[in-house]
Amino acid sequence: MVCNYAPRVLASERYCSCSCTSHPNMRHMLSTLQKFRERAVIPVKLMSLVCSSRHYFDSSNIRSSKVNLYAREAVVSERPDLETISTPPDSVSESFGTRIFYDDCVWNALEIAEAVGGEIVRWGPSGTISTDTRKLLPGQWFFAISGENFDGHDFVNEALARERGCVGVIGNRVCQNWGNGFIKVEGHSNTALEKMAKFARDRFRGVVVGLTGSAGKTTTRIMVSLSLRSLGHIYQTRGNLNNGIGVALTLIGTPLDAKVAVLELGMSMEGEILKLARMSRPFVRVILNVGHSHLENLHDLEGVAKAKGELLREMDSGDLCVLNADDPFVMSIPIPLGARKVLFGRGVGCDVRLVLAERVDGGRAIRVILESNMPMPGSQFDVSTKRTSEMVEFKIHGPGLHLAMNACAAAAVAVALGVPLPQAAVSLSRFRPAPMRSQLIFTESGITVLNDSHNASLPSMISAIDSLKSMECRGRRACILGDMLELGADEERIHEMVLNLCSDPSIELIMLVGERFLRAAERLKIVDKVDAVLAEDPDSLAPTVNEFLAPGDVVLVKGSRKMEMEKVVSAIVE
Repeated sequence: MVCNYAPRVLASERYCSCSCTSHPNMRHMLSTLQKFRERAVIPVKLMSLVCSSRHYFDSSNIRSSKVNLYAREAVVSERPDLETISTPPDSVSESFGTRIFYDDCVWNALEIAEAVGGEIVRWGPSGTISTDTRKLLPGQWFFAISGENFDGHDFVNEALARERGCVGVIGNRVCQNWGNGFIKVEGHSNTALEKMAKFARDRFRGVVVGLTGSAGKTTTRIMVSLSLRSLGHIYQTRGNLNNGIGVALTLIGTPLDAKVAVLELGMSMEGEILKLARMSRPFVRVILNVGHSHLENLHDLEGVAKAKGELLREMDSGDLCVLNADDPFVMSIPIPLGARKVLFGRGVGCDVRLVLAERVDGGRAIRVILESNMPMPGSQFDVSTKRTSEMVEFKIHGPGLHLAMNACAAAAVAVALGVPLPQAAVSLSRFRPAPMRSQLIFTESGITVLNDSHNASLPSMISAIDSLKSMECRGRRACILGDMLELGADEERIHEMVLNLCSDPSIELIMLVGERFLRAAERLKIVDKVDAVLAEDPDSLAPTVNEFLAPGDVVLVKGSRKMEMEKVVSAIVE
């Protein structure tokens, strides 16, 4: 039983007139098809339903009827028992106690097939989409993509359905005894994923915000989502899914009733942001900053600015770009004719200005004053020429003055989209740092951990060390730093610069992980200046790290993603 695509869409909507429609099973099927129709954004018309067999089979687990269904461009010859659909749980726990609520868009087989241009070989129930069998939830479809070192099709086996609850596979092939849904695509399955993402973007009627920068993307994305909450349902990037696959999954997962989708866009080389911008087509495009990151591929700050600037290259007339006026590299990026510009920063003349940022609560929070000189919106997403000025004060719960600039950027997006500045400020005051990003952890042994282990660049290292120095401490302040990667020719100089920042009387202990920091420590003779512990990797340091710490200590842990410095955090916390 296969689904072949018909090169036609019939204009009429009608059912066959034979007596099969009076049978309870057929009525059940017609009801199910009606539900499919109602769920689509562009209503799926049930074209010319023709009964080709009056044989029915009933059991406690399955109902089947053999029909031909013309729906959009698909002809379907098989369907599942839709009463046994498994649904994903409301939430799932991640490390360090966070909870992610799954409200992803649910796709039915017809929609998936149309989106990827595929063939329904075997029906499967409606569900959300996953590309990772390790994280797949019951009731999800598995999209079998591939990379340099893996092929997702190799993980399709009977256990994926039986133990993980996978309801269907989207890809080139399935295993021999696969009994659940299968939508077959021709060509590279990664291309089909991008095609599905663009299909999802085309049918989404809300506002898309695309955000990039060398540092602070995830924190600002969370703040933007918070500040827009008064507009309704806000959907945002999960975790750090900001590459091509991650952005595609975010678009595919965006619920159709969301008012705004906030997308985090990352890159490591030229051309990647442009590709993501073409896929997501944001109405609001945010560039936070340009810093020393990915220099291995981009060579210098001008190269970073050019790569980040790809976000603005193909803006439509009337689109909004929200830019950091304090960053000369950001301000050097050309803006297309017809695009509207919103500036944030400390300078007079910014549309949303950071008037004050000061540490409070022993360095564990930031007092912020923002001023808006934005035009008052004539409607929710249209900016008029009338301007007013207003000022708000609020507190951000989290260490680091850099959070104030992130909040300023988020407020600029919110006000540009019609949210009053006071309402945005109330929402921003509810912000709490994401796991492994300026996250404070208080251990039972009395040690305070500033967990910033998710990633590291020079700007974020400077901010994190500055935060550590400012925090109240009853014991010693300690830095546990892992290598910074992808810095190219500036690698040695930047690691030495960071160590010089740590050679301060307020920091009494330094632990260094990785060959780059170890070489820099040797050149600077850091062990002669401060108590230092050196380790080749986090696995070497983790078993003994607590021997160097005591109650009352405040400890910063930070390093590039590939250094896996969260292993050290776990050792301290446990």
